[in-house]
Amino acid sequence: MKIAVLLLAILTLASADGIYAQDYPNRPVKLVVPYPAGGPADVLGRLVIQKLSEAFGVPVIADNRAGANGNIGTDFVAKAQPDGYTMLINTGATTINAHVYRSLPFDLLRDLGPVTMVAAPSGLVMVAHPSLGVGSVKELIALAKQKPGQISFASSGSGSALQLAGEVFSARAGVKLLHVPYKGAGPAFNDLLSGQVQLMFPATVSVMPYINSGRLRVLAQTGASREASLPNVPTLAEEGLGDIDITGWFGIWVPARTPESIVRRLYAEIARALKAPDVRERFAALGVSPSGMSPEEFAEFVREEYERVGKYVKETGMQLD
Repeated sequence: MKIAVLLLAILTLASADGIYAQDYPNRPVKLVVPYPAGGPADVLGRLVIQKLSEAFGVPVIADNRAGANGNIGTDFVAKAQPDGYTMLINTGATTINAHVYRSLPFDLLRDLGPVTMVAAPSGLVMVAHPSLGVGSVKELIALAKQKPGQISFASSGSGSALQLAGEVFSARAGVKLLHVPYKGAGPAFNDLLSGQVQLMFPATVSVMPYINSGRLRVLAQTGASREASLPNVPTLAEEGLGDIDITGWFGIWVPARTPESIVRRLYAEIARALKAPDVRERFAALGVSPSGMSPEEFAEFVREEYERVGKYVKETGMQLD
């Protein structure tokens, strides 16, 4: 009798899951961007939702909920109804936050379900405002040692990958830089471009137009190898600072317990969007590569990334609360 009841429950759940998939979506879908408009997550997210709107036949809208290094928007999605109508696009900061905050109102690995990676991991880049007057990592280190604590570097927020890259660089180079956190990459870029801060370690997606125009000088890359879009720019490892493999990447999540059929539908449509020629062309112009990992592959990547960045956080002693 118990076995029969259990089988009936399983069949009921499977049937309900199938009904979800057939009826989904029948109203607007929201993509939460936990950063201000204009930043890389916002730019990439809007490219994806344009294609999703066309595929679904219903509006897919961006909802910018910035603050606390992405934690506000992430928490909103973690607590949303698991029905496929609320999604999240976030960055590698999600794995860093889990180490630098003593307590968070959500658990990344428990409360969010991975759908797919949108942009494949790419190294961050060290860029300087021309007014700083340095053209290489060696020149920067020499200047920083002459002016301890006087050279500032901007980040998209405390605990971000941008801050982590700057802190690891400072520790390895034996220099003291002044960290200036912002509420997103967009506002940080504004002050960097105006010269109010001197350095930044942004994702390639954010900075290629400014490098190409000469408004910023690129000094190095943080990845394990040189990016194809910047073949002449050395990595920090090549500059003698050891392994500093801190990358920028962007992924899509839904609340945990979202029906698998809906997760599969979202994954299929996003993967299809990432193969569209116009999307691939736009990604290439931004200096990033589309990914399209399966939910299982993305889940495994996040678990490995969590362990890897934890080692860098421990090295720098970063702590936010």
